[in-house]
Amino acid sequence: MDKLDLLDKKIMYELDLNARATASQIARRLRTSKETINFRIKRLLKQEDIKGFYTVFNTSKLGRFYYKTFLKLNRTTPEIEKKIIEFIRNHEHCAYLGSSEGPYNIIFLIMVENTRQFKEFIIDLKDKFGKYILEKEIHVVLSTHRLNQKFLYAGATSKHSFYQDKIENTVIDKVDSKILQILSTDARMSLVDIGKKLNLDAKVVNYRIKNLEKKGIIIAYTTSPNFDKLGLEFIQLNFSLKNLKIIPEIIDFFDKTNKCLFALELLGKYDLTIEIHIENDRILREIMEKFKNKFVDQYNDYDIFNIYKEHLMVWSPFGKRLNSD
Repeated sequence: MDKLDLLDKKIMYELDLNARATASQIARRLRTSKETINFRIKRLLKQEDIKGFYTVFNTSKLGRFYYKTFLKLNRTTPEIEKKIIEFIRNHEHCAYLGSSEGPYNIIFLIMVENTRQFKEFIIDLKDKFGKYILEKEIHVVLSTHRLNQKFLYAGATSKHSFYQDKIENTVIDKVDSKILQILSTDARMSLVDIGKKLNLDAKVVNYRIKNLEKKGIIIAYTTSPNFDKLGLEFIQLNFSLKNLKIIPEIIDFFDKTNKCLFALELLGKYDLTIEIHIENDRILREIMEKFKNKFVDQYNDYDIFNIYKEHLMVWSPFGKRLNSD
């Protein structure tokens, strides 16, 4: 783990709140110089403490929704498991893919426009690898809550929530699609540079981005931290609850640990996914002991997953991918 000082941590916090914030804006908030902020950001990128900057989209506005699927494998060799991972990762509708230690071996998100697309994917998966799949659990993602990064610097909470159980078909043109694609993997790209790529004036680019924000398609601009470099384990907690009305309170509980980044409400075996990033197992045990004391009568059970490898992340609905391998 790189030794980040307090200023580095504050900069990472500010960038996670708004990755498009200028160096001058961040400098004013942190009471330092623009030159210092620029130098520190470049160093954080060079050291790979930050892998990049991405944009969070509400894909339901564009007619897409997610199926979250868990696979438990049986009688596989490392070579066979690699083939399964490659098949899922290379599928056009795969939005996320991770390997885990826990009740299931593989976790992935499939982003589709309709159930037929998901059915076709599952049929292909079972045709090719069905004999190696011991168990699968399929969930519809109902809502996503993105909390800001506070595991390095415990600033104020900023939560972005969007609901995939209400699908819309907002019409956007090819130019907007290209802007979204660019921002999906480089949220800090300047208006001038985006304009050069698309042969547009920077003012036109700015207008279009503001319009996409107003429509609720663009939710936030944030960072992709390198959790390995930061010495943090990625833990996913999946809950079966007795009372779904308690979900906001559970999310608030985990937000106050300053370890939580995402919460997803699900329809399936699990009702809620909580994603946290922790330094060690002792901290995880302390958090879960407090959780059980507070919510002992509100949940049926929960499963703990250690996500040790993320193979694929897709931040946009337009096929632009970030591969972790």
